[in-house]
Amino acid sequence: MRFSIIFVTQVRDGQPEPFDDLMEQIELADRLGYDTAWLTEHHFSGYGRPSVPALAGHAIARTEQIRIGNAVVVLPLHHPLKVAEDWATLDHLAKGRLDVGVGRGSQPTEFAGFGVPLDQARERFDEALDIIRTAWTKDSFAYDGEFWSFPELAVVPKPYQDPHPPIWQAAVSAYTVQMIVDNGINGFVGPYLCPYEVLDRDYFSVWREAVAAAGRTDLQMSHNEFVWVGESDKEVKEDVEESVMWYVRMAAKMWGERDRSKVVKQYQNYNDVLEFFDAVTFDEVYNSLSILGTPDTVAEKIRWMRDVGQIDHLINFMAFGGIAHDKVMRNIELFATEVMPEFVDPA
Repeated sequence: MRFSIIFVTQVRDGQPEPFDDLMEQIELADRLGYDTAWLTEHHFSGYGRPSVPALAGHAIARTEQIRIGNAVVVLPLHHPLKVAEDWATLDHLAKGRLDVGVGRGSQPTEFAGFGVPLDQARERFDEALDIIRTAWTKDSFAYDGEFWSFPELAVVPKPYQDPHPPIWQAAVSAYTVQMIVDNGINGFVGPYLCPYEVLDRDYFSVWREAVAAAGRTDLQMSHNEFVWVGESDKEVKEDVEESVMWYVRMAAKMWGERDRSKVVKQYQNYNDVLEFFDAVTFDEVYNSLSILGTPDTVAEKIRWMRDVGQIDHLINFMAFGGIAHDKVMRNIELFATEVMPEFVDPA
């Protein structure tokens, strides 16, 4: 299995900007052998921070082995030619240590801030992705779409990797899982805080069946979970309870429109998730909806992910809710030294 870390740079009231801590955490992950550092894009709230290309360039300059990726570029909010230019340039700076995640986004405040109708998210995403892939693989092209049109032009530079960096797409519905496979894209598959039997039934098995039917052996399935390692359950609970629940409740507010009468059709599946986030308890999160606990407990849950879920790549959410930097650093190190060796081929 591959193990990575996703960084959602939250800033709670009164806290300083977390960029120095973020870079130290990425540098530590680089030294300890994590596969990828995934950076996230969010706007207009303490839930996260924007300007991912700037952060990615800084991370590339300060690391040697770890891959740098974004999870995800919210394509409806950006001009696709600019996305193609930025991430091709970063691919050169990284000498190929780069992955590009894409998604349609969901947060109403972000779409309103940029003046983009939320009910156009899927269509804008599809058109933008088509433009980006074409820009990376054709010497020049013109485009006349519903949302973007431009004359014949050459997008430069072309990516360092041939034909382009690995592309990943988020999927939190069976329909999207199938669409990702049909498009030949790697998957961020399934939501976190989801019972394992539901993950396997509604997401992982759908992925396995879709790639088998398509005859694809080159696509990777990743999954994101809260991950925290400590010497005892008591220690872990004391470390994370307040922070993880702050994050969950904040996600319930930020991820989508809460008034069902105002929810656009393509986001109707989100409301059940958001209402669940409002009601879920820490005991439920700790015992069955995350990978939190002692090294033995964490390893047991990861064995399920590997053996039953058959995921290729576990993406660890290890810095959440404004939790203290020194504790995050210890978590990153404990996981790498106490858990990873069982699952990573030493060769």
